[in-house]
Amino acid sequence: MKNLTYPFAIALITFLFSSCKDVVTVELKSADEKYVIEANLSNQLGSAKVAIAQTKNANTTSGFNGESGAIVSITDDQGKESRLTESTTKGIYTDPFLKGTPGTTYTLKVEINGQTFTSNSKMPAIVKLDAAYVIEATAVDGKRKFTTVKFTDPVGKGNAYRFIEYRNGVYNKVISVLNDDLIDGNVVNQTLLPKELTEASKYASGDKIKVEFLTIDNPIYKYWYSTNKGIQSLGENTTPINPASNIKGGAIGYFSAHTLQSKEFTIK
Repeated sequence: MKNLTYPFAIALITFLFSSCKDVVTVELKSADEKYVIEANLSNQLGSAKVAIAQTKNANTTSGFNGESGAIVSITDDQGKESRLTESTTKGIYTDPFLKGTPGTTYTLKVEINGQTFTSNSKMPAIVKLDAAYVIEATAVDGKRKFTTVKFTDPVGKGNAYRFIEYRNGVYNKVISVLNDDLIDGNVVNQTLLPKELTEASKYASGDKIKVEFLTIDNPIYKYWYSTNKGIQSLGENTTPINPASNIKGGAIGYFSAHTLQSKEFTIK
């Protein structure tokens, strides 16, 4: 399992999930300004959100600076196009009526300032989230509780997953991804780790935990995997590795069509 922590690197973009802000930072190898696109579509109604920003000089760090005036659309493999409109937050484009269908390939198109960016993403089949529960285990700082997610990986390699955890409504700043290279066809009990094993990250009685379970396609798995490699390279005397974006046309970022399930529980 690859645990990807935030923030990491230089250019910053903020994407709005249904219940929080997910902060994603992208490492650039050059000082050239680039568009950064983060696009998500799930099988939940109103999940279509596209965030568009522009990076600044790669030697500086800045907050989300959304770009207005883009023409943004998502089209399914039957040719049905949905046009997203800009929300009250500059640079965030949404469609409250768009709902993805598993097994369908979607095409994102963004036109802005004479440039066109496109991306394809196939929404995988739903893999049932069986349970989310807490376990107690011994860590380097003693006993503590961790969230564990249970599901059964379908037979046949090629499946990939992402796990998102919230504690009392706050995103835990760790993105975890997993493919089925080593778990194909197995029942999986996947434990989620906090960003740091600190006293503040320990669960307390009464904490409300929410877990989101996403099935993602392999290009999106590779995006997060390569992002993790970029994090690791920052501590070495090597050239940083840019994430493996699935967006064509020169922008960085990703377009993810995925299924989404969630479960909640309270720590006793």
